[in-house]
Amino acid sequence: MCLSPIYLKVNVVDFDEFKIDLNVRCVCGCMDGARIHNIYRFPNDYGVSVVSAPRADREARGTYRAYILRYEEPAPDHSYEIVRDTPLTDDYVICQGWDDIDILLQRVHDLSAHDGHRGH
Repeated sequence: MCLSPIYLKVNVVDFDEFKIDLNVRCVCGCMDGARIHNIYRFPNDYGVSVVSAPRADREARGTYRAYILRYEEPAPDHSYEIVRDTPLTDDYVICQGWDDIDILLQRVHDLSAHDGHRGH
């Protein structure tokens, strides 16, 4: 399971406005077939990379793998690292559907900026 439904709150954020296009540099092959790879960046310098499950993994079909990111550089570089020290997870998150992704996006959006970083 991805996230506890306890965190459900009215979603007033349009997360599409936080999508950035880094797929030009994506070398993982995630865009093969009908797969998606959405990358988000929030004003708190955190973000989320969401990839639909690989076709080869029959058990994972229909799910999404999400990584929490911390951005180190302002746009247009968007240099980031995968972070494993947030209160949300210490690894990637498997989400069963897009509703779970929306909850995760809201949680990451609401994180405090790390180590005094300011939003860009």
